[in-house]
Amino acid sequence: MGLRAVMGLRAGIALLAFATPFAQPALGAPDSTAIAIASVADPPIHISFLDRYEFLSKEASQADRTAEELSGLARVDDEHFFAIGDAHACLHRLTVHIDRASGKILSAKLDRPLLLLDGKGHPYDDSKDGKDREGVILDPKSRSVWISNEQTEGDRHHSCIEQHRLSDGRLLALIRWDSDPMLRVFEHGRRNRGWESLARNEAGTEIWTGNEEALEVDGPTSTDHEGGVIRLQKFDGAMHPVAQYAYVLDPYPAKIRGPLFLLDREIVGLSELLVLPGGRLIALERAFAGLVTGEAGLRNRIYLVDFKDATDVSKGDLAGGLDGRKFTPVGKTLLWSRDWGVTNSNFEGMALGPRLAGGDRVLLLVADNNGGTSQTLVALRVSGLPR
Repeated sequence: MGLRAVMGLRAGIALLAFATPFAQPALGAPDSTAIAIASVADPPIHISFLDRYEFLSKEASQADRTAEELSGLARVDDEHFFAIGDAHACLHRLTVHIDRASGKILSAKLDRPLLLLDGKGHPYDDSKDGKDREGVILDPKSRSVWISNEQTEGDRHHSCIEQHRLSDGRLLALIRWDSDPMLRVFEHGRRNRGWESLARNEAGTEIWTGNEEALEVDGPTSTDHEGGVIRLQKFDGAMHPVAQYAYVLDPYPAKIRGPLFLLDREIVGLSELLVLPGGRLIALERAFAGLVTGEAGLRNRIYLVDFKDATDVSKGDLAGGLDGRKFTPVGKTLLWSRDWGVTNSNFEGMALGPRLAGGDRVLLLVADNNGGTSQTLVALRVSGLPR
C-alpha cells in the first residue's frame, strides 16, 4: 500500500521529501546486520548497504501507462526485471546495470509498459481497477506473471492474485478469498491492508503471500507498543493453498510528533517477501511513524523467517481467527534495518540481482514514490547464500 493512501496529503509529503536532504536520512539506528530478535539460531546470512540510486523515468503519453508507485519487483535475469505499480494496471520492464566489483548501480531505465487486460481481453478501467497491485513474480514456464492485488475488481476490502500472460497482458487466472476454503479467513481483511507481497522459490514449487496488516479476526493492528499478527500464506506450484503461519509485525517506533499535518498517520506492515536460493524466506517490513526525534520518517527492516515449531494456523479453530487463541508464530531474525526520514524511501519491492565478484549477491529494493516519475532503488549485499 502506498503512503498516499495512508496520509492522503501527497503534496505536503512531496514538499517535505524535497526539503529533507538524503545526505542526512538516518534519524535512528544505522544499518544493522544479524541482530537477533527472536529465539532462533543466528543465520549464516548477512545483509549490508551498498548503494542508493535515484533516477527519473519518462511520463507516458497515456497517463495510465506511466510508471508510478512501484511496489513489486520480479527478477528476469541479472539485469532485467518486471516492476508492478499500485497506481495503474500495467507491468513495467526495468533494466538495471550494476558494477560487479562494487555493487554500485550504474544505470536504471524503465522501458515500455505492458498494459494488463481482463479475462475478455479488455483494458481495465484505470479509475476503478488500476490501483493496488503490489507484488509480482515471474512464471517462466507458462510465460506469465502472478500479481498480488489488494483489491478485487474494484472491491477494496478483498485481495486477489492475478495471473497475466506476458505475450499480451491478458488475465489467465484469478485467486480470491473464496477460491479455496483455506483462504476464506481473508474475507476479514482490513481495507487496503491485504495481500501486499508475493514470492516464489527458484523451482516454482512454493509461492508465498501475506496480508499487510492484521485481519479483523486476528486481532488489532500494530501500535507503538505491540505489532499486529498477520498470516503468511503458502501455495504449491499449482497455486493451491497448503498452509498458513502467523507472523508478528514489529511495533512502529513511536507516535509522530511533527509535522502537525502528519499526526496520527502512523502505519506499519509487511510490504514484501522473497525466497532466497536454498529456500529460506525473508520478509521486508515498512513503518511510517515517529523516529528517534519524533519527527515523521520511514523505516525498513528485513527479517529471516524461521518456521521451526510454528503453528499451521489454517487448521481447526485457528482457521477462523487468531484473536484470543494460542498459537506459535514464526521466528524472526533481523538481518538489516535503516531509518530514512521523509524521503523517497517507501521501499516495497524486493528482488535478487546479480552475483558480485566475491560471490555475494545483490538484493534490490524499489520505492513506491507515491506518484510521479522520480524513482529510487537501493542495492544491498547478501552474503552467506549457497552458490
